Amino acid sequence: MFYGTRRLDVSAFSNADEIASAILSKLAQTIETHLRKANHQFEEYRERNPRKNSLSICLLLNSKVDEFSPDVVMRAVHGKMKPTSAGVRFPHIDAVLYISEKHIQQLPDGRVAFALVQVIGLPAEEHRWKMDVVEHVMQRWSEFRTGGAAGAGRSDQFESIFDVPPKMARHEAWKLAYRRNPYLRGLTNQQLKIHFHRCVGFCALLMNGSWPKPSQEQHLGYVRQFGDAIEEINHRGIDLRQLAPRDLSAQERAEAYAGLPQELIDLL
Repeated sequence: MFYGTRRLDVSAFSNADEIASAILSKLAQTIETHLRKANHQFEEYRERNPRKNSLSICLLLNSKVDEFSPDVVMRAVHGKMKPTSAGVRFPHIDAVLYISEKHIQQLPDGRVAFALVQVIGLPAEEHRWKMDVVEHVMQRWSEFRTGGAAGAGRSDQFESIFDVPPKMARHEAWKLAYRRNPYLRGLTNQQLKIHFHRCVGFCALLMNGSWPKPSQEQHLGYVRQFGDAIEEINHRGIDLRQLAPRDLSAQERAEAYAGLPQELIDLL
């Protein structure tokens, strides 16, 4: 259980394989739709323009969707393109290139690289010159976008880029600021639990009671600190049920609620 959204390492769950398979299946269905359309378009084009030698590359571009990570796309495309007992599913596609400017990784030489993945189909594997052309296209694209040759990297080590829009809601700006400066990262889980309940307590000062109410500026500061705590909790994948106030020891309650009115502490 968590508050808001967060990235999850599904390998920590007992049914991790089932979850991963379901997610991959959903994404693969979308990719299969694009491959089917491309295969049909290439077939029609070759019928209209018959040539002895031709190369058909299906190009998948991504600049926004986080879920289509390079390793997920590569596995999905490879699974759809590989020959089966019934034959090749997309015989008119020689190769698939996946270019993502939503995912990056740092290379050993310090450069930051975008994702560029190729999956070669059986028709191209049977003609070496087609594979050479696909490689040439990859290198030319890399030179066009980065000024240098494409480098080798692992498809499962890419991280997502957070797109910063020209205008952001205040809570989104706070979230981005914490990602850039995760100042709570050094706290232990116990220290983070106490900090979280302290944030809850100060945010609760606006509740009805006889105590003095904070100013609007002070309250916004408390809300921002609460949001930062949630971001850190989500980053660590801590189940919010582990942070239930009833599980606080007397010492933890005293530390978390220090400085708050006793009337409010009794409510918490």
